[in-house]
Formats: sequence, C-alpha cells, structure tokens
Amino acid sequence: MTDTAEGAERPRPIVHPLPTSTTVKQLYGTAFRCAKPDCRKPLYRMNNDTGETILNSRVAHIHARRQGGPRWKDGMSAEENRSADNLLLLCEEHAFEIDDTWEHYPPELLHEWKELQLSEHHEQPTRAWPLSDDEAREVAELSFTPHELGVAHAAASTVVNLARAVGQLIETARHEREAAQRASVAWQGLRRQANDRMPIYSADTGERLTVEPSHYETVPYRQALLEALQEAVKVLRPLAIVVIAELHAISAIEQRLVPWCQWVERSAGDVVDAASTWPHPGHVDDDEGLVEAITALQRASAALSAAWRRDDVAEAPPAPPEVEEDVETESQRLAREHRELLDSARPWSRVDSRPFDAELCRRLQAAAPYAATLPETVSFLSWSLSTTARLAAAVARNADDATFARLIDEAADQQPLAVAAHLLRELMFIARKAERAELADAAADRVSQLLQSQSWQESQLWAANELHMKHLMGWAAHLSSNENVGELVATALAADPGLLPCILRGIAQWSEERDINTMRFVGINCGLRELPGWLPVKQVTAEIRRQMPDLQPALYEGVQAETDVVRDLASQLLRLAADQNTGELT
Repeated sequence: MTDTAEGAERPRPIVHPLPTSTTVKQLYGTAFRCAKPDCRKPLYRMNNDTGETILNSRVAHIHARRQGGPRWKDGMSAEENRSADNLLLLCEEHAFEIDDTWEHYPPELLHEWKELQLSEHHEQPTRAWPLSDDEAREVAELSFTPHELGVAHAAASTVVNLARAVGQLIETARHEREAAQRASVAWQGLRRQANDRMPIYSADTGERLTVEPSHYETVPYRQALLEALQEAVKVLRPLAIVVIAELHAISAIEQRLVPWCQWVERSAGDVVDAASTWPHPGHVDDDEGLVEAITALQRASAALSAAWRRDDVAEAPPAPPEVEEDVETESQRLAREHRELLDSARPWSRVDSRPFDAELCRRLQAAAPYAATLPETVSFLSWSLSTTARLAAAVARNADDATFARLIDEAADQQPLAVAAHLLRELMFIARKAERAELADAAADRVSQLLQSQSWQESQLWAANELHMKHLMGWAAHLSSNENVGELVATALAADPGLLPCILRGIAQWSEERDINTMRFVGINCGLRELPGWLPVKQVTAEIRRQMPDLQPALYEGVQAETDVVRDLASQLLRLAADQNTGELT
C-alpha cells in the first residue's frame, strides 16, 4: 500500500466477498478428506458414542480474501477469489497451518493439492459429503465468521507455537544432559585410576577390592557434575516458561483444554526437575528419569493437540496429583516450639537492662535437655544447647542474689551432665560480665565439682552426653590437665573395654549431609578429622586392634547412616594415630 498525500485518508484494504452457499456445497460434494496428501482425516468425523457426524474441516483460501493476507494476489477479481478454484477443503489443523506458516505453502503447492483432491473424487465419486443448507451455513460461519475465525486462528497458532516450544525444551534437555554425562564419565575415570594405583585384596578371599578416591580428589569432579546440572536448569527454565506461557494462551482461548494444559505444564516441570539430578555421583550410567520425563511430556503434548483437533482418540489427562497437607510430626513440633522459645528470649541477650523473667528462665532450663540432643552443626547452632544455656543465663542476669544462687543450684541438679555444665558455665560468664564476683565463683565451683567428680567409667554417662563429650572432657582437662583426663579415660577403658564405641562416638566431629543437586539438608554425618589432646591414643588404638584385628586405617570421609559407624570411626582414628606417630600431615 502506498502513502497518500498528507492529511488524506489511507485507502482501505481490498476485501473480497465471501463464497456463496452453493460454492461451499460444491466443494464438499467433490471431496471426502483433507486435501493435504499425507493427511487421512475425513472432512466430517463420527462421534463413536452418539453416532453423530461432527465437522472436522474448514474452507481455506488459496489466495487470501483480504489484501495483505496469506498468498494475496493483486489483480484477482472478486469472482475468481470466491470461486471453487481458489478454495480448498482442509482439516482444522492444516487449514490454520497453511495460513500461520504461509511461507511454507505457496499457491502452486496448494493448487496441486486441489487437483489431487478432485482426482480422488473422480476415482471414487460416492466418497463425498453432500451438505444441506444448514450444514453449508455452519461451514461458512466456522470458516469465515470473523470471531470464530479469529479464535480458531489464534488457537491454531498457539497450539503450533506450543508444539514448537515443547520440542525445543525436549531437544535442549537431551543436549544439556551430555555435559552431565561427560562430567560423570570423568569421575568414573578417576575411580579407575584410584583402583589401578592402589590394588587392595581381601584378606579372607584374596579377591581384589574396589578402592574409592579420597574426598579431596573427588571434590573437583563432584563440582563439575553439580555445575553441569545447574547449567541445565539455568538453560531449561526459560524454555519451560515459554511452554507455560503458550499453555496459558491456549487456556484463555479454549477453556475445555485447561485439563490438558495443566497436564503439559506438570510434565514440563518434571523434565526440568529430572534434568537437574543425576542417579548417583560418580556413576557413568544415567537412569531413565529424564527419558521417562521427556516421554511423558511428548505424550501430554500430543494429547493436547489431539484434544484441540477434537480427535476421538485424544487421551484424557490424568487426574492432577493430590497435594498433601503438611502434617507436623512430633519432632517437628518440638523443634518449632524450641525455636519459638529461644526467639522470645533473644532480647535479653541484646541488652543488659531487661528485668529477670522467672517463668521464661524456668522454661529455658527445662528446654535444655532437648537442646542437648542436637549436634552443634551449622543448621543447629542458633538453637543448640550452648545457645539455650546462654539465653537462660541472659534472662537470669538481673535476678537478685538469692534467686541467682538458687538458679545455680537448680542448674547443678540438671541431667544429663552436659546440660548442667553448660548452664553453670553460662551463669558464671553472665555473673562475671555483671561484676557479681561471688555468684560467678559459686557457679565456677559447682561446675568444677561436677566435672572432677566423674570417673568416666559408666557407659550411660558417655551415651547420654555423646554429642557434647568433647566439651566436657576438654573442660575437665582445663581444670586439671590433658594427662590427668587421659589417665581417667584409659583406666575406664581398661576396666570396661565395652566403652570403646562410646569413646569413639564421643570424640567424633559432626557435620551436615546435603544433597549435591539442591544443597538441601538430608542428614547428619560424623567422622574424625582430629584427635583431642586428652585422648589416650595409645590405649584406645591398642583396644581397637584387639577388638577389630582386620581393620585398616582410612581417611575421614564422613560416616553415612547405612555404614558401621563405630568401625568407620575406629579406622579413621587408626589413620590419625599413625600420622601423629610419623609426623605426616593428613
């Protein structure tokens, strides 16, 4: 269209008149199926449940009816444009496809389809769809009425766009998986090298045992795999968003397709989730997780397209998974209530002027035994035993002398020993900070009496204080000496060799286990990275050798829940003891 003079109205685009009802009847009387040669869909389909015939086609223009439309032909007369020679019967999908991607369907190609459709009718003249006036009117309304045509075109375009977006998501997921595969293959190569350079054989069978690389060696390989998985999510997430956007458009255009759209959306999310995980670190072989997710997405996408075409064979979408309401377990309730209690006491740790709250202090002391069951790892530090005891002492800071002295007595009577020791030490520190020397000395004397009166020969004492034994023994060594505490432990072990597992657990260092893909907390590990100065290493090592003569030294790797914790700790202790003797660095 050329511009007119300034101020003049632009000429309106040419719009040819609609085909007549007679022309529509002529078209359906000379065709049976979609004109696209490789499409077998009939122009009407049968509803298997009711026996009713349902329109499954549209009248399409070879050269557009509106100027600027697909394959518009300048100089074409109105009669030529609305004649049967310029019209083609196609199934719904291909009727919209030839206009949405018109550059792939030139008029010459469509005229060839037209000739094939007519020649097929000449060979089988009984295979056609003679229309009544009402049926011809329905065809015209669905093919040419602006609203219906606009909705149909919009739906067709969006469904095509969705199929393209789904295909891109799937192919990209497959491509990104190759990087994770390469990282895992490299990790497996490291494992082969470790086995080649460190042959170890079973003392019982003589068979060669599998050797795992050290934690230090595997760190870069683990990181490479994790980065490959993270990159896959980074690349796939925007593609999944495009899929979801197209699904929202389809849902807005045709409400009946909402269940299928929700199915595709869930399946697209599953593909991204599957691409972010690997079956097992260091293993070459991938599992079927991503393959199954891709297959499910393809199935959902195909079902949506079939439902849009109103195919009788369109697969019904599965019911969406039920969202279970989170039910708070007993352990979760205890943890929540404990955190809430500590949060209510934190203002006393920030300022020195808050008055003593007897009820809050009582509740904190009562909560200390629960806190003693929590390892002092990163996730638990803010509500651990040491934090609980420190807040209890902060609340008690401004209690009068008699009340403070009573709190010292109550703390000394607490069980297990770790609770009493932590509470007394924190009361001592807060009294010193408040320059209440007599009360500070009283608390110090009580904790000293408690620690120095222990023989450390009772297994129940070790078990009840397992997570805090290093603190208790370290404090006891500070009051006397490492040698003195070491003698007590050696004497206890000689009297009862069954204390060995308790001692090993008591000196373990605790750490958090996290999923390498999501970094979510999944559990607690323990292991030995160093030996405390008060530990009688020689006596403990000798007892390990006596009880576990086949045990070999091993580096710290963290003790997994399914392993023999005591044996793993014992093997790590042997390695640390050997390094101490030889002066080697671990």
